[in-house]
Amino acid sequence: NCKRLKEETGGGATPEAEQPTSKENDKAPKSDYIHVRARRGQATDSHSLAERVRRERISQRMKYLQDLVPGCSKITGKAGMLDEIINYVQSLQRQVEFLSMKLAAVNPIMDINIDSLFGGREVNGTSSPHFL
Repeated sequence: NCKRLKEETGGGATPEAEQPTSKENDKAPKSDYIHVRARRGQATDSHSLAERVRRERISQRMKYLQDLVPGCSKITGKAGMLDEIINYVQSLQRQVEFLSMKLAAVNPIMDINIDSLFGGREVNGTSSPHFL
């Protein structure tokens, strides 16, 4: 390090005692680069930074879903929260199906085709509309 500092600053030749041995040369970096050391809990690798951004985006979306679903804010774990969200969406799907059938029974003149509304698809044993 002393030799490199003197060479960079324009210092003169170094005595033999200060010159590194061949073992020290092997340990020295071959190219000039700045190694940035991250603070604890901070990443420097671009993959790590991208992964952190991805996790933050997922956490934001989970928070948004948590705010949308009633009673979901009490649940702390992500798996439990997702279970609650799935149950809520399935409940909404059943309500849509029930209300569609009720509307068709009350007003048959409108000729509402429930199959076209739900597309004939089934998800977990229940029909699901195209918009969900």
